[in-house]
Amino acid sequence: MAQRDAYFDNAKLLLMILVVFGHLFQPFIETNALYNDLYYFIFTFHMPAFILISGYFAKGDPKPLKKLIKKLLLPYVFFQLIYSGYYTLIGLQESFDFSLTTPQWSLWFLLSLFCWNCLLHLRRFFTVRQLVIGSLLTALIVGYIPIFGRYLAVQRTLTFFPYFMVGYALPVQWVDKVKAKSQMLSKRTIALVLFALLFAFVQWNEWMNKYWVFGSKPYEDYLNHPIFGGPQRLIFFFLGLVGIAAFFLLVPRGRYFFSKWGKNTLTVYLLHGFLVKGLRALEIEHFEINTVEVIVLFGFSMLLTAGLSSERFRHWMDKVKRKFMRPALFN
Repeated sequence: MAQRDAYFDNAKLLLMILVVFGHLFQPFIETNALYNDLYYFIFTFHMPAFILISGYFAKGDPKPLKKLIKKLLLPYVFFQLIYSGYYTLIGLQESFDFSLTTPQWSLWFLLSLFCWNCLLHLRRFFTVRQLVIGSLLTALIVGYIPIFGRYLAVQRTLTFFPYFMVGYALPVQWVDKVKAKSQMLSKRTIALVLFALLFAFVQWNEWMNKYWVFGSKPYEDYLNHPIFGGPQRLIFFFLGLVGIAAFFLLVPRGRYFFSKWGKNTLTVYLLHGFLVKGLRALEIEHFEINTVEVIVLFGFSMLLTAGLSSERFRHWMDKVKRKFMRPALFN
């Protein structure tokens, strides 16, 4: 078996920590303007970076449909059912409501990842460059179409598809250069400057709301002037690339004790929602937290990510797959 790339495992682990922290942090952001800016700053690049990495590792021939169903669609159906029941149990839903067409919370990513990989079959008819340009134009246009919202995560799928295609088109040589530069002090300084500029933009933009970075709704649902939705989405697409570049310049390329956890980030993504949503059911948004408590929350996010990334949880997930998700497909 080929050795895993520690650089990307480190990147995925760090991004997953940010995902977990962002979800735990969200209920408290309205109590402090700085918290609000920090939250949106993280969201400008952490999921785009995850998606770009997914596109990078999708290089080559499109994956067989059976493999995509096994890896993405079956877990989507299973966790859609589990989360629907869980939300009803903790009171986030008045009654049990199971739907395959409206993803529960973070499960949109599984559905979108399935679609992005299927869309790679367009390679038969278009060049990679044409697909990158076409995906970006589609992302800008889809926001003007009101019918595309949460249904099958179409809005998010098409909004974030350009990041997937950029990752797919990214030359391996470029990535190797970024890996080398990530060890240079001057390049890390550049990364910090880029992050500072990105944060300053978020702080300056007093009109910003979560749907600017979520990409889950048409423009008319969250903008006072929907006609400017396309330019706004284009600006945030490039801001996302700036954040991704800065992040990749800071990622360590060596293999460390924590690097192995980076291969299990999907497990973390699927499971951390039980804690996050359980806490939100307690209406914790009424509490105010100080700076020290934000730091503690980030430390807890690191511990939770590490715990859910462990081999024990991975083995548990494998058992769940074998027991509940059509065992024949997992042989």
